[in-house]
Amino acid sequence: MDDSDALRNELNRQKRTAGVVTALWLALLGGMFVWQATQYHGFVELLAEWQYRVLDHYYPGITIALLSLFFSVPLLAMLFILWRRWRAKNEETGDPVGIMLSASRRLRRVCGFLALLSTAGALLVYVLSLWLPREGMPVHLVDIRNAQSPSVPEGSATVVGPVDMEALVRFDDRALLFHRRLYFAPVRYRLRGEALPARFFVQVEERADLPRHFLPVRSGVLARGALPGDVERLYRNIRYPVAERPYLLYRDGDTLRWRYHMLAGQMAIVAALLALSAWREGLRGKRIERRIAALNAKGTSASN
Repeated sequence: MDDSDALRNELNRQKRTAGVVTALWLALLGGMFVWQATQYHGFVELLAEWQYRVLDHYYPGITIALLSLFFSVPLLAMLFILWRRWRAKNEETGDPVGIMLSASRRLRRVCGFLALLSTAGALLVYVLSLWLPREGMPVHLVDIRNAQSPSVPEGSATVVGPVDMEALVRFDDRALLFHRRLYFAPVRYRLRGEALPARFFVQVEERADLPRHFLPVRSGVLARGALPGDVERLYRNIRYPVAERPYLLYRDGDTLRWRYHMLAGQMAIVAALLALSAWREGLRGKRIERRIAALNAKGTSASN
């Protein structure tokens, strides 16, 4: 093996390592910020609060992308420095076609790896949605006056208690081209004349045929910690007392699982786009190889 081949192999090894590190870093950041978006915590929460103050709306997808880009700046700077070194050393090898094919294969592997991770993430989110409470027997009767124990059974339930319609909150939930509007209201209980922090919330239906147009849901699917983080933060910002990980009564199980299904769908779309990119890059590499083979065949026939 001559010095040119040794240098080419060393460059390929460095580029493979850089590709794997980049893919793992982006997957780690993406997973962390997706989790923060679903739980409304961390850096996503801070940026969401700023967006609500300045833009009057919160864009979770753009927020996750910008945070991932920001925390990847040191890695991107290092890759840029390495790229300039590799470019200078590539000229020493004297094989531009081989370099092009090697870069195409690395790009195809990175896209395939990220597509696999996105697919695994989509499946994980969907499996988590299957563990959420759902309709079924028995139907639990939750009387707010007697429901002060540490844990309350989740699943099908009927909530009995005074709903504070003066604290009604509208929540616009968007995912890609899909949109839904939900209303929530707390159920308060007074002990010795003092209102306790809201531990239960109910979904409120909009009804144009009613005088006040809103009707609290009394029976549905009860889940703990299911109140959207945006809504919970809104209540806390206006100093409305809310218990930790409050219960929320959804109209049905599909409404509860909607956010999980939309998140899984978005990750599946990303996986499909990455897989398509890997497939197109594979076709590009094969076209280059066919052209090289045709040129070599012409050169061989001409020499004969």
